[in-house]
Amino acid sequence: MHHVSELQDLLFQSLNWNRARISCLSQILQALMCVRPVNLTQISIFFDSSTKQESSYRRIRRFFSGFSFDRTIIISMILALFGLKKDLLLILDRTNWKWGKKDINIMLISIAYRGIGIPIFWQVSAKGGSSSTATRKQVLKAVLQKIGVSRIKAFLADREFIGEEWFCFLKKQKIPFIIRIKQNTLAGGIQEGTQVSVITLWNKRPKKKPLLNYRVLIWGHFLYLSIAQAEGAKEPMIVVSDSEFSDAIALYLRRWEIETLFGCLKTRGFRMEDTHMTAPERIEKLLFVLAIAFVWSYKIGEVEAAKNPIPVKSHGRLSKSLFRLGLDCLRSILASVERKMSEFLRAVGLLKCFGASAT
Repeated sequence: MHHVSELQDLLFQSLNWNRARISCLSQILQALMCVRPVNLTQISIFFDSSTKQESSYRRIRRFFSGFSFDRTIIISMILALFGLKKDLLLILDRTNWKWGKKDINIMLISIAYRGIGIPIFWQVSAKGGSSSTATRKQVLKAVLQKIGVSRIKAFLADREFIGEEWFCFLKKQKIPFIIRIKQNTLAGGIQEGTQVSVITLWNKRPKKKPLLNYRVLIWGHFLYLSIAQAEGAKEPMIVVSDSEFSDAIALYLRRWEIETLFGCLKTRGFRMEDTHMTAPERIEKLLFVLAIAFVWSYKIGEVEAAKNPIPVKSHGRLSKSLFRLGLDCLRSILASVERKMSEFLRAVGLLKCFGASAT
C-alpha cells in the first residue's frame, strides 16, 4: 500500500488524529477492501511491504486497543457525505452473535437512505439478551446531540424497543416515533371501561381494511395506533406513533433498511462476525472502520450506477446492490492501483465531504 497519502490527508482533516494513527487507518481501510472478511492477520498481509507482517499485525492490534476517541464525529462526516439535512428517518436495531462463549451485542442507529441504512452511531455490549432502556437512551442521546430533534421526520424501531419508560423518554425528548408493538399489548380506548389487546380492534374491522391513527392509551401514554396486513402476511403489522402520520405503516416498513445494512456489514459484505475480537471497545472501533468502508463503497456504487445503470432482474430487483457494485469497483482499483491511480484518486475524492464536515 504505497499510494495512501491522499486518503491519509483527507482523513487527517476529518479526524485530526496523529499522522501515524491516520496512516494505520488508511492502510486498514484499503486492506479491508482487498481481503473483505475482518481478519486482522489477512489485513496485515496487505500493509506496507517494507515492514514484516508480524510488525504490521501488532500495529493493527495497537490501533484497536491503544487509544480512545469520540465516535460521534462520524455522524457529521456521514451527514455531509450524503447531503442529509432534514426529514431524517432514524432506525434503531440490534445484532448479536457469540465468539466461543462470549456474547457480542451491538445496538446501532442508522439513517434510512435509498433502501439501505447508513450507520451513524452504535454501542457494543458483552452481555447477551435484549437491550436495556438505559442503553437505548444513551445511544439516542449521543445522536441527538449531533443532529437535533428538528431534523428527525420519524424514529423507527421494532417490537423489542417498547415499554412505558422508553416511550416516556421519547415523548419527553419530543422525538417523533413509529414503533411496532405486540398483538397482545393492552390498550385503553378500544373497549369501554377496560383495557383489551390491540389485536381486538383489528379483529373487529370489516374485511381487514387498514386502520390508521386510532387513538389509544398504552402504558399511560395517548398514542396513535395503525394496523395493516399485507397480502400473504401471516399476521398484521401493528405500530404506534406519538402523533398522526398519514403513512405510518409505509414509513415503518423502511425499518427493513437497517437489516440490509447488517447484511452488508456481515455475511454479504465485510463479515464482521468473523472477527476474533470480543472486547466491546475494540469492536466499537472496528465498526468505525467498517462504517467508513461501507459509505465509501456505497458512494462509489452510486457514481458507477449513474454512469452505467445496474441491470434489473425479472423479479424487479437490481442484479447487484449499490454497495456491492462500489465494493467490487474499489477492489478492482486497489488490485492494480499502480495502473489505476487516476481512478483511485477519483475514488478518494468522493470522500472530500468528510474533510469539509470537520470545519
